[in-house]
Amino acid sequence: MYNVTEEFAHRIRDYYQDPLAPLAKQFMFRRPPTVGELRRPPQVLLLGNHSSGKSTFVNHLLGDDVQKTGVAPTDDGFTILTYGATATERDGPTVVSNPDLPYEGLRHFGDHLVSHVRMKLRPAELLQQVTLIDSPGMIDEAKAENGRGFDFPGVVRWFAERADLVMVFFDPDKPGTTGETLQVFRESLVGIDHKMLIILNKVDQFQSLHDFARAYGALCWNLGKVIPRKDLPMIYNTFVPLADKPKSRLPMEDFEKARDDLVAELRRAPTRRLDNQITQIQSYAERLRLHAMVIDRAVDRFKSSRARWRGLWLLLCGGLAGAAVAMGMLVALPGIAVAAILGFILIQYMILPRIQRRLIARFDPIFEKLHAQELLVRERADDLRMMWAEISPRTCEIAEKSGLQSFEKMGWHKREHLEELTGQLIPKLRSELYDAMRDNESYTSASEQDAPATLPASASEPPRPQPVEEDDRLKKPKRRTFF
Repeated sequence: MYNVTEEFAHRIRDYYQDPLAPLAKQFMFRRPPTVGELRRPPQVLLLGNHSSGKSTFVNHLLGDDVQKTGVAPTDDGFTILTYGATATERDGPTVVSNPDLPYEGLRHFGDHLVSHVRMKLRPAELLQQVTLIDSPGMIDEAKAENGRGFDFPGVVRWFAERADLVMVFFDPDKPGTTGETLQVFRESLVGIDHKMLIILNKVDQFQSLHDFARAYGALCWNLGKVIPRKDLPMIYNTFVPLADKPKSRLPMEDFEKARDDLVAELRRAPTRRLDNQITQIQSYAERLRLHAMVIDRAVDRFKSSRARWRGLWLLLCGGLAGAAVAMGMLVALPGIAVAAILGFILIQYMILPRIQRRLIARFDPIFEKLHAQELLVRERADDLRMMWAEISPRTCEIAEKSGLQSFEKMGWHKREHLEELTGQLIPKLRSELYDAMRDNESYTSASEQDAPATLPASASEPPRPQPVEEDDRLKKPKRRTFF
């Protein structure tokens, strides 16, 4: 299974390297993920109100008291828990400055945030499969003048975009009512419903079904205000067993099963990682395509207008100069030269900037014309327009600050390869991943059923493994050079 995942990860990295990274640089689009981010281990982000049981859940998973727990807020930073042969810790500056780790992007949030990041390495079996990121408990007040000192919703968004699973914890006392929790749902967790799990924790505190129903209803009511969906996502109702807590009067079997389901989802993070990376590259490539094609069309129109105006200027100046020479009015040549210079300045600093501003203001119609055929397909139209609405402000800003004349024309072969990548190669990659995962599960199940429980008594040595012929689908494809 490891070879399969590495094979697909390598192909994803190849697509970023060629053709996406060169095009992103050419059209000044945001940079693709770094090598460290692409090679990152599977990650699970844990969010929740303070005292919602995140750290207790982490300790339960790892079988050790790795994180501090308590009723009051006990941690004001982000703790990255990953595998290490010996128990060690690293501070924030060491973590974000290491190019082999996928956390360089946290530098942009400032030194105060970096000082609130730490990494703990522990020899736990689970950490060999996933990296856990424990976050500070969300609080009632999150104002800029007396808040955390860094952009907390922005940092949560950064971690959530790169996580393969986001687990959001609530407790019976504060079922989604803290101001910072609602802010995070509105600003940080939009668009990541596919990898978010909501957990009502500490249900062993309830002593009656009535209390549980009231807390559950309050949580659903609060989530309905911040999750723009007709139906709420599934809520896992569970608890972490602690020896010093009184036993609940409610039957706990279903809650224990929910905890087992949560752990199973968490252990599926490695499978989710590749799926999320394919989703990420698809999203990145489609947005880069919209950004590049709109700017490219505007550049083409701008350069055509510039060529027409300069041609008219040369024709006029050449005609006047030729007429003056033919008529023997050489004395008029200095005046014609001055007029030519003034005309060039007028075109360069007044007419062309006005044309550029008009073209940038017409980016929306350019987008509509470029994708007129795609927009005729109803289910595709909304997605395209939402993507364009998301990136268009930044596209306009880049065009205004850099100037349309600073962009090189995109060759037709580059455009064809970008269309092929978004329309065929990435969807095909996802399909091949699903097939490979299904075949691997079938092979594993068959091996477990066929394997004997014990070796025969007459066997003096274990049977030698038979050579297995490699599946053609999983063979490493030849690297494709796009340009």
